[in-house]
Amino acid sequence: MKTSTIVKTVLDFDVAEYVTAARVAGRRHLDPALRGRMADLYVDLHALLTGSPATLDRRELRVLRLAELALQSEWKLAARTGEGVEPGGPEGPRGTRYQPYSNVRLLNHALGTRRHASDAVVERHCRQALKYLVDSWLGYERRTVRGEETWGQLDLPTPRESEERLSRLEALRAAMRPWPALLDPGPAPPPRWEDYLGEAGRARILEYLINLPQSSKHEENVFLRVIHLTEAATSGILARTVAANAWLESGGYGAAVRCLALATELALLQIDIMLVLRRTMSVESFLGFRKDTENASAIQMASAQTLQIHLLGVHPRKVEALGGIEENAFLLLYLNRHFQPLRSLLQRLEETDETRPVFAAARELDEALFRWRRLHLGLAHRYLPKDVMGSGGTVGAPYLSGFYHDRIFDAEGRLFPHPVPLAMPPIDERVRARSVFSPLN
Repeated sequence: MKTSTIVKTVLDFDVAEYVTAARVAGRRHLDPALRGRMADLYVDLHALLTGSPATLDRRELRVLRLAELALQSEWKLAARTGEGVEPGGPEGPRGTRYQPYSNVRLLNHALGTRRHASDAVVERHCRQALKYLVDSWLGYERRTVRGEETWGQLDLPTPRESEERLSRLEALRAAMRPWPALLDPGPAPPPRWEDYLGEAGRARILEYLINLPQSSKHEENVFLRVIHLTEAATSGILARTVAANAWLESGGYGAAVRCLALATELALLQIDIMLVLRRTMSVESFLGFRKDTENASAIQMASAQTLQIHLLGVHPRKVEALGGIEENAFLLLYLNRHFQPLRSLLQRLEETDETRPVFAAARELDEALFRWRRLHLGLAHRYLPKDVMGSGGTVGAPYLSGFYHDRIFDAEGRLFPHPVPLAMPPIDERVRARSVFSPLN
């Protein structure tokens, strides 16, 4: 297909029609012709962008690169779970996997982690997204209770569950009131990709492009909102942790303490976000939509795996699991003698009057993240019965129980060393080094 034809087809694509159809029926039940058209367009667009044609102006490239993120999700979802990469096609595992299911690449675009931004900018964008997503979710639940919502209304929560959910979301919203806000995205999805650019476009991405469940079940929508909130919080924690490590290496202890404190604030927020799910979603509701998520396992959540590595290094018993998941295999590249996680930097640091605040701040972050992992393990025990495998092929709660207690400090607050492999194992030749915040994440 000619470049001009591809560009025109992308620019003329009706985004509003796609979003509306996905919301009404669920992405799993999209018109096969629509998904097939989007998948084919992705292949053409990917080839075009890979070639970086000089004939496209800067704004056209911005629009096309944004469209490519959404089109790739439908290209991946168009394949049956477990289907391999098409010969000669764009790389990447296909099927209902975590990245396309959650539209993580689009979320990262809105968070700014796909650009070379500072930790302060990334954290600000993450807080903006968190505030917007909570407010949007609260509005959705309120409209549902009033009988005004038009999508995702199958298998509604009980009145008691809705009441507690509203209460918890209102508390989260109140805590975020001082945070920076995004512009109003408008009452309906705009029809053109270019409407999703810029500051106003970031809110439109969060409202209309990332939250597209596979089914029309209300609680799957809740599940996705928790995923997106957790991703946004994790990206903010990661940005500040990476910055704290850099400050420690250069002796900037005061700045490191501030970064760790900001990371801890977001880590504590993660706990409250997860509790909304834990306290207001029944096991029956979760199992009711779980089959629609197929292999969309959180094991593939690159941001969480990357954060853990920047805190502790690569866990020796995670090497095989990371290498077996194509989306995360690049993390094994951190197995080199030059990379220093926070735990290693603290082990090299003598505890003095000057550095004692660093250790205190690191302990608070370590404790907050440990509490979140413990809650996450409890969720796995609650929602995944013993005879049910995790959606990523792991053994669910038993897998998590092997790692949730891996932390920087022991119960007495002392540094807790942990052996790590000294060399990187053989990995697929297609894996390439990439930054923490990358277009591929």
